[in-house]
Amino acid sequence: MPSKSMRGIAKTTLAVLVIVIIIVAGVGIYFAYTATTSTTTSTGLSGHITVAAESGYNDAALKKIASDFMAANPGTTVNVVTLSFDTALTSYETAFSANQSSYDVLFFPNVGYIGSIQQYLLDLNPYVNNPTYFPSSWNYSDILPSMLAPFQISGHLYAIPNTGDAMLFFYRPSCFNSTANQAAFQTKYGYALPDPGKVTLTLQQTVDVANFFNGGTYACATGTPTPKYGMEFMTGPGDDDMIQTFLTLLGGPRTASNATSLYGQVSAPYGDMFTSDGKILSSTPMFQGALSDFIQLIKDSEDPLTATFTTVPGTFEAGDAPMMVYWSYPILFLSNSSQSKVWNDWAVAPITPGGVSETGGVGLGIFKYTQNLRLSLAFVEFATTSSESVLYTTQDSLVPFRYTDFTYALQHNLLPTSLVNELLSNLKNSVQGPANIAYWPQVSAYFRGEVPNMYSGTETITQGTAKITSECVTAGATAY
Repeated sequence: MPSKSMRGIAKTTLAVLVIVIIIVAGVGIYFAYTATTSTTTSTGLSGHITVAAESGYNDAALKKIASDFMAANPGTTVNVVTLSFDTALTSYETAFSANQSSYDVLFFPNVGYIGSIQQYLLDLNPYVNNPTYFPSSWNYSDILPSMLAPFQISGHLYAIPNTGDAMLFFYRPSCFNSTANQAAFQTKYGYALPDPGKVTLTLQQTVDVANFFNGGTYACATGTPTPKYGMEFMTGPGDDDMIQTFLTLLGGPRTASNATSLYGQVSAPYGDMFTSDGKILSSTPMFQGALSDFIQLIKDSEDPLTATFTTVPGTFEAGDAPMMVYWSYPILFLSNSSQSKVWNDWAVAPITPGGVSETGGVGLGIFKYTQNLRLSLAFVEFATTSSESVLYTTQDSLVPFRYTDFTYALQHNLLPTSLVNELLSNLKNSVQGPANIAYWPQVSAYFRGEVPNMYSGTETITQGTAKITSECVTAGATAY
């Protein structure tokens, strides 16, 4: 896997968001757009601010944008510091709780962070709607609503996005097209080997397929590696890695009609681990069933309980498994024949197992008590104009969030055509996973702490989920 550890969509996946325009138009909403340039001037701007960038993600673009901003505004200093995804939240909480303006402008994902630091974040709505700070040429309507919505909670806007994402289901077609594999699977399980490109796999079917390939018995295309394991996905100790995978698999059962009739629709800020009014679902039969399947899949994976955001794509590209559930980043390099052993034997399914994917994305917000509010607002405005925001694509290979930047990507041949329908399907069929609530880090930690016990058999699913529920209630949740 490349050393550049990104939590966004590679530039080769830009097509999906272009198609979002079609989605918006399809429901009768039209957003006009025009090419814009930054209108920020140096008038009234002085002093310095610190901007937090995610290392290996949006740092190259933000450093270039900061340079452009200072050139356009003499007398200002923008210091860009880099933080890792796993340590950023702790860094923010430590600084802000001590009332330190260590970061004036900060990055955070659209779920999982906001609830923990909401009290320290500036509501941007009064400013983006005020031409003094965000002039009409900034063009609010040029931003895709689907990318902006996750940063809005109870009418408050806490960030301007710079990318979006969705969990995807990667698979090796030759493993499923093999007549020998099809015959063997039919004999063993009593039904046809399901093709992820043609049908939506249930969680049980996914477990069966993973069990079938686990152990290295069944070969795929001649000249490609024989899978040793059944599935690749994040199960390691990193913040949210394990629970992000699980909540993707939970999406299908949670949005089924029988579940929504009991628990309500998946809604912000809670996501699919909660009812629509915020009661945690960890002790329900629906949750327990999905968790049982998840643990079986862990047993069929290459690195049980240790596979991380960094390691998973590399093990799939080595050909060690026929399936992978992961964010869209690997699309950037899986077709590289000098790097990937499955360069001509991989695809993206129209939807993840269970039928519903998980949304993702990252945005820029402002510390509510920044010592230089005017400069912070000016920088965020500047950093999200179409003339500068295109740098997230060209410098960091991130997907744009503006219609005009999609046009740029098309004009500069940054779009593939082969994955448009699959990416569109996943984007349309996705829900919020991690919750934007203050105690979400504890929820993730409790889940991550109990799963190994259920995996090893020292706890049953019922016992493990009861402990998760009890611990989460102690942290502030209400049990269903």
